[in-house]
Amino acid sequence: MALRKISDLKPVFTGDNVVEWQSPSGTRYRYERDRCAVGQETIPGSESYEWHVLAKSDVTHAKRRVFELINEDEF
Repeated sequence: MALRKISDLKPVFTGDNVVEWQSPSGTRYRYERDRCAVGQETIPGSESYEWHVLAKSDVTHAKRRVFELINEDEF
């Protein structure tokens, strides 16, 4: 099941330099400000990520990239 609106994407964890989201299928996505990247969990629960570098390091760009990744992965 893909997300219809970016506003449907709510964080499951928020820290000083980290924000995590979870897709409807259970895959976690992690934004790390220091790394300037969004990580897509390779296997749910593994905490092993495939990283996607962002052009701009901020939560708004990270959330947009996570939204795109979820919809690519779940279609």
